[in-house]
Amino acid sequence: MPHGSGTLPGHRLGRIALFLAVLGVVVLAAGCSGERVVFAGSGGGSGDGVRGVRPIDVVDLGLSQLTNLTGQRIRLRSVTLVTPPRGVHVRSVTAYYQPHSNDLALGLGDYLRYCRRTDHPFPVTAAVARPHTYSRWLVVIALTIARPGRYHLGRAKISYTADGKDGWQYENLSTTLFGVPTPPGAKPRLGGCP
Repeated sequence: MPHGSGTLPGHRLGRIALFLAVLGVVVLAAGCSGERVVFAGSGGGSGDGVRGVRPIDVVDLGLSQLTNLTGQRIRLRSVTLVTPPRGVHVRSVTAYYQPHSNDLALGLGDYLRYCRRTDHPFPVTAAVARPHTYSRWLVVIALTIARPGRYHLGRAKISYTADGKDGWQYENLSTTLFGVPTPPGAKPRLGGCP
């Protein structure tokens, strides 16, 4: 084909098409996968942790206050631990409506089993934060440990929908569980309902 005819040779056209396809995938992935902070105070745990956790105990880890920083209504979709240590098993992630307080950081007990009469559990997807307000919902991650040891919980990932768009942000937990053996005949502990 003569030079300057206005068309590109096939091999150059193929490379350009491949480059544009890869660029499109990268741009699309970047637009869908970025963290967007919509809740204030992603400070989570105190860093001290819980000592004396036995494998038969259920540890209840409450997320910090979910204060909506945006002008949109936000609905939670899920809350998951980010790279949980081996030996930590998430039993449930539950939302509780707390009209008067929302201050659980760490507790012990199987809330789903023992606290249904006083604190009704909801799926996480029921939790909604109105614009520019402190949410009245408490999200609790209930977990157990497989054996005695030290387990550091670094972050949780909060997935949500805001203004019709899905997003996520991290919550810093900074909590360590110090596991000890279960004495013979011991029963699971319940520190009280949320």
